[in-house]
Amino acid sequence: MRKATLAAVAFGVLALAACGRGDQDKLNDADLNAENQSLDELSNDAANLASESQVLENQAEQIEQEAQAADDAAGAETPADENISGM
Repeated sequence: MRKATLAAVAFGVLALAACGRGDQDKLNDADLNAENQSLDELSNDAANLASESQVLENQAEQIEQEAQAADDAAGAETPADENISGM
């Protein structure tokens, strides 16, 4: 009985030891570093795009204000134009 138990335990240990070999689902350190670097680059790109978007938004607002100021300074050309701008 002891020999059978010992053989079963030894077989179980060997089977568990063999399970960990060649596990292709695990990432090695190089893969993790490459993935982290890629995520860092994407994060930096997103931050740059957000900054550029804010600059363009500010420029668009400034252009709209300048256009409105130019329209206000010019005034209505005829009384009919004055009615149109009031709509």
